Amino acid sequence: MNLHFLQTTYHLSKTELQILDYLDQQSYRLKEVSVRQTAKDCFTSPTSIIRLAKKLNLSGYNELWYKIKEAHLPAPTITEVLPQPEEIKHFCQLMRVNQGHLITVLGHDFSAHLSAYMNEVLNFHCIPSVTTAHPQMINSRNNQNFLLIVVSHSGEEPTLKDTVALAKRRKHTIIAFLGTKQAQLAATADLVFSTNSYSPFSTHIAQPQLFFGRTLVTFETLICAYINSQQENK
Repeated sequence: MNLHFLQTTYHLSKTELQILDYLDQQSYRLKEVSVRQTAKDCFTSPTSIIRLAKKLNLSGYNELWYKIKEAHLPAPTITEVLPQPEEIKHFCQLMRVNQGHLITVLGHDFSAHLSAYMNEVLNFHCIPSVTTAHPQMINSRNNQNFLLIVVSHSGEEPTLKDTVALAKRRKHTIIAFLGTKQAQLAATADLVFSTNSYSPFSTHIAQPQLFFGRTLVTFETLICAYINSQQENK
């Protein structure tokens, strides 16, 4: 488990890191280690452990234990990455509802390359799009609406979460391309496409970044479906 990554991403304390390290070492057990036993061995309280699970966007201790054990299993091979028909239909509906509105595509770090590509594709098809969203623009009271497309593998970047939360309060439409539906961004978005490729509990420091390729395939499928549907409706 990459504890340094978890500490940086979720701002974990020394005690919280100790709990995760303990559970990681116990992951070979067939039966679940109880929350009380974990608390006792880590010199903390069950409440603190449950609070840690919530901090990691998990429902509680049981899901935390399951996620850590799951990280030690062989990664499943995902052969089907295309969005489902109902997801494509929902995407097209949101695009039609937001016709004439400015589209903003946001992504940080490596995901910024994906957002830049999406932005170019949208503009190529004469769909106005930019890759910046200043808070004052989002919070504008001149009734300007826009569609926010967010690209993030972890879904935990603080800047993105703040921007999306502000957009949600202003009732702007949000579409998210994420590595997991358990991210906080997923709960905020109107429509989520997940590659199911992100796990903060990964036992490998280096692993294939399938998020980028699968997200591009999903986006290309969606945008082509939308453009074709527009031609059919003319």
